[in-house]
Amino acid sequence: MFNRLSEKLGDIAHKLRGSARISESDLDDTLREMRLALLEADVALPVVRHLMSEVREQALGAEVARSLQPGQVIIKILHDVLADVLGGQRRDLDLSKIPSVVLLCGLQGAGKTTTAGKLAKLLASQGKKVALTSVDATRPAAREQLQVLASQVDVPYIEGAGATAAAMAASAVNEAGRSGYHVLILDTAGRQVVDDALMEEIREVAEQVRASERLLVLDAMTGQTALSIAEQFHAAVTMTGCILTKTDADVRGGAALSVARSTGVPVRYIGTGEKIDAFEAFDPDRMAGRILGQGDVVGLVEKIQSSVNQAQAEKTAAKINKGQFDLGDFAEQLGQMQNMGGMAGMLKMLPGVKLPQEALAQVDDKPIKRMQAMVSSMTLKERRYPRVINGSRKKRIAAGSGTSVQEINKMLKQFAQMQKMMKKMKGSKGKRMMAQMAGRFGGMGGGMPKM
Repeated sequence: MFNRLSEKLGDIAHKLRGSARISESDLDDTLREMRLALLEADVALPVVRHLMSEVREQALGAEVARSLQPGQVIIKILHDVLADVLGGQRRDLDLSKIPSVVLLCGLQGAGKTTTAGKLAKLLASQGKKVALTSVDATRPAAREQLQVLASQVDVPYIEGAGATAAAMAASAVNEAGRSGYHVLILDTAGRQVVDDALMEEIREVAEQVRASERLLVLDAMTGQTALSIAEQFHAAVTMTGCILTKTDADVRGGAALSVARSTGVPVRYIGTGEKIDAFEAFDPDRMAGRILGQGDVVGLVEKIQSSVNQAQAEKTAAKINKGQFDLGDFAEQLGQMQNMGGMAGMLKMLPGVKLPQEALAQVDDKPIKRMQAMVSSMTLKERRYPRVINGSRKKRIAAGSGTSVQEINKMLKQFAQMQKMMKKMKGSKGKRMMAQMAGRFGGMGGGMPKM
C-alpha cells in the first residue's frame, strides 16, 4: 500500500532535505508535485485540498523562515499533516468489558470472514481469550467457513441459536459470557451492494449486543468506492473504525487517506497479505513516516518481537557462545527471518534505505527457501556434524531438496566459514563478526536487488 505515493513523496522529501533556502515559489512547485502524487494515489479531491492547504499554511509560518534547515521543517509539517489525515494517534480496541463484542460488517468479497480469523489470531497472541461467531442467518456456508478459520487459528467457535441475526448474536454473547471469554468477534452477513435490508439487520444486531467496537471491513482495491461504502455504513451504524484488506495489492493507498478524513472513521487494522498472520494494527504516525521514506524502526522491532521465539533465541545465543551453532540452528534463523516478511519486508521498514519499487520487487527470498530445503533434507546427524556429508549423501540431499550438488557444496562451504566466525564471536569482536557473516551469506544466490 502507498507504494506509488511513497515513491513520489519520498523523492520530494529527499530534495527538500538538501535545501538551505525555500522561497514561496519553491514551496508552490513542491506542493504542486505533492498534489499530483496524491491525486494519482486515488486520494479524494477534498482530502487533497485540505492536506495541501494545511501544509502551505504551516510552511509559510515564521518557524520555517527562521530555520537553518527549512526543508527538514517542511518534511516534519508534511509528516504531521499526513498522520492527522490518516487518523491522528493509533487507537487500540476498547476491550474493557467481559465479554467485549467486536462487530465486523461489510460487503461480500471484502474479506470480512478471513479478517475475523486474522483479528482473532492477533488478539489471542496478545493473551486475550477470544471466540468467534457468525450471525449470517441466510448462508450456512458462511458460518461453516468461519468455523474452519476458527480451528486454523486455534480459537473456539460459538454457534448462536435463533432464526434471526439479532437472536443468534444475543445467544452467542450470552454463551461467551458464561464461558468467560474476554473477546467475542462477531461476523455479520454481507451483500453484493449496500441495501436497506442489510443496514436494518446490522442495526438490530448492533443494538442487541451493544458492541464495544463496530468495525467496517473495506477492500482497499475499491479505491474511491470505499469512501461511499464507508459513508453509508457509518450513517446506518456509527462505526468506531475500519479495517482495510488487500493492501498488499493496492499500490495507490488513496482509500486509507480518504476514508479517515472524509468520514471520521479511523483505520484500525490493515490486512497485508493472504496468510493468516498478514495482519497488523494501523499506526497513522508511523505510516506517515513510511510514506515519506523515513522507515518504521518501531514497527520492525514489534515485528521481530512477535515473530522471534524468545526461548529459542536465547538457546541459539548460548550455542553460539559455546561454538556449537549447527545447520539446524541456521535453518531456524532463516525461518524466523521469513516470518518477519523476508528481506523486502524488512528493507521497507529501515530508515535511510530508499529503494525504488522495481528494485524491491527484485528482492528474492528463493535462495533462503532453497537453503531451508537443503537443511530439511538432511538427517539430524548431518545437521549437527556437516563433515559427515560425503558425495552420496550430497546426492540424496540434493534430490530431496530439489537442488544440485553444486548448491549443496556452496552452502556447506559458506556455513563452514560462518562456523569459524561464530567461534570467534566473544567479547568486542562479536559485532564485527556478525557484519562479516551477513555479508558472506548475502552473496548466496543474489537475494538482494542489483542497483
